Amino acid sequence: MKRIFFYVLMIAVVCGFMSACSNHKGDARKLDGRWNIKSVNGDQIVAERTPFLEFNIKEGKLHGNAGCNVVNSAIKLDDKDQSALIVERGVTTMMACPDLETEDRVLRVLEHVSYVKDGSNSDEMYLTDNTGTVLLVLTKQ
Repeated sequence: MKRIFFYVLMIAVVCGFMSACSNHKGDARKLDGRWNIKSVNGDQIVAERTPFLEFNIKEGKLHGNAGCNVVNSAIKLDDKDQSALIVERGVTTMMACPDLETEDRVLRVLEHVSYVKDGSNSDEMYLTDNTGTVLLVLTKQ
């Protein structure tokens, strides 16, 4: 009896450690809608115009503003992994802007997005690369 109790206790402890160390993957379908870009590679956005991304999950499309120019792209989700998200190479308008640095950073990281993770609350999501590094922090608009 003591042995059974010990094994049950150990299983509970191991499960607790596993859940505490998990990366809390998110569901890419939660991205449906418009999201402001709060930070890129850990740096807060301080642009004059807040960049945003608008995901249309049903149609597999991404529309947004990278800081000045409009961006349009296709997105792919994986039926086997709900956290997987691929942003295809998109097209952008080519207006001259005073702050192209923010825009360049946003467009560069979009090519490396592989996964979605839940943020610190229900109005926040993280887009990560294939190693789990947070590339973009998004807040629901």
